[in-house]
Parts: sequence; C-alpha cells; structure tokens
Amino acid sequence: MFMARPRPPGRKAAERRLWRLATLERRQAFHLGEAVRAALQGSHEKAATHSGTALSLSRELCAGAPRPAARHQAGLAAALCNHARYSSTPHAIALLAESAGHYAALARADPAVYEVPRIDVLTTVALAADAAGSTADAISLLREVIRMYRRAPAADPAERDVGLARARFHLGRCLLKTGATAGGLAETDAGLTLADAAAERLGVSVRGPGWLGTAPRYLQLAAPDWAAAAVRAMTLHAAAGRYDSAAAAARTAVAVSGGLADLGGETFRQAHGQIRARADAIWARAGQRWRTVAS
Repeated sequence: MFMARPRPPGRKAAERRLWRLATLERRQAFHLGEAVRAALQGSHEKAATHSGTALSLSRELCAGAPRPAARHQAGLAAALCNHARYSSTPHAIALLAESAGHYAALARADPAVYEVPRIDVLTTVALAADAAGSTADAISLLREVIRMYRRAPAADPAERDVGLARARFHLGRCLLKTGATAGGLAETDAGLTLADAAAERLGVSVRGPGWLGTAPRYLQLAAPDWAAAAVRAMTLHAAAGRYDSAAAAARTAVAVSGGLADLGGETFRQAHGQIRARADAIWARAGQRWRTVAS
C-alpha cells in the first residue's frame, strides 16, 4: 500500500518550536544563575529550588531534540553537577556520573572548551566521597584531578587555573583532616597563589568593592572555597608564628570574604566581620608594611 510522505512542518510550526526552545533556554539560564546567586548569599533552600528547576528545564531542552545541540548538552551537564550539592550522597553520585558522561562526550569533540568542566565534576565527586567519610579516597582522586588539570587543554586558561586552585584547596583541607599539617598547608598555599594569579589574568581586582558580582561564574563558584582556604592558611601560619605568611593569607581572606559579603548574604557578612577582626590582629603582629592593608 502506498504511504504518502509526511509533509514537513509548516513555517509557523517551526517558528513556534524555535520560540519554545529560546524560552526554555532563557528560563534555564535564569534559574541556574539564581541558584548560584542564592548559594553565594547563603540561601541554601532557595538555591536548591532554583537548581532543581534549572535541571528540569535542561532535561526538557535535551529531550526536545533527537540530537541535542552542544550548548543544551553542556547546560544539562552543568545543571546536573550543580544540583548534586543539594542531594543525598547516593543521588549526588548518580547526578555527577551523568554529568561526567555528558562532559566526556562533549570533550571528545571539543577538548579545549569541555575538558576543564569535565575535570571539575571529578573534584565534586571527591568532595562527595569526603562527605561520605571516605577521605582517603577523596585525597587519591584529588591528586589525580590535579594531574589532569595540569595536562588539560583550555580555551580559557584562567578557568583551568581556578579549577586547579579549588582542587588544591580541597586536597589541602583533606590532608589537614588526616593530620598531615605540612602537606595540607603547602597545598592550600599553592592553591591561593594559583587563584590570585588567575584573578589577575582575568583583570579582576579582588580589592575593589563589588568585584565578585561581575566576575566570571566559575570564579564566583570558587569564592567560598577560596575564602575558606585563605582563612585556614592565615590561622595555621599565625599559630606557627609565621606572621608574614599569615598576613598575606589574611589579605586574601578579607578580600574574598568581602566579595561574598557584598552579594548580600547575612551569613557571609557576619563571617567577613569575624575574618576582618582576626586579620587586623595578624596585620598588627606582622609589622609596619601590613598596616596600610588594615587601614
């Protein structure tokens, strides 16, 4: 029996589909951005809600096409990784595995753009392992992640360096948990140097007011870990009597925590006040050349 070929969709139908996709893209970008903003303000519940909506919209975008565009697949991978932080450990691992799979496929086609985000997911896997009590596994994975960052191609070298810095922050933190103080502090200091250099490469002045609000998203996402690492470094160096090193770390701790405080979260504003008070005491002990920092 002869079967008539289906007629191609009319122009109006194609226009409606494009309009729908554009609307979904705008909504997905809005909710993912709001999830990041809420997280940086310390609003965990609000961040989780926006993150869940962004993930649902990302899945809808990818399901709406037989072969999703790379930007839609990348959006889904990012939404999966972001939402993992608001999920229980088994669910988080499943989300991260799915995210890593999408990024791996994208990186095969365009490693310069997608290899760094793929490695970023592995850092998050290590954090999930540490949160589940497997600190030794987290340390092993973070060491491998650091080696991967060093070999990774990158369209944006600053993005790679920020990811590497964040991995070293967490490796340092995990080493400190195991009692490896010297190694943990060395990793933390190395991460701080990398993050400072990446910000400088981007032309971001972390000393200015409101700097974090206009920084690239990957730098915003790293800011809480960056501030926490600087606080650990200033505390440990001060405890060991290395006040010059403590003062340098304190400068970063005040600048980055100040950037977080400027975004409006009460938790971060309170933390910034406490960090500044501790930094003032360290700068006073460090000597004359640090007094202008405290002024």
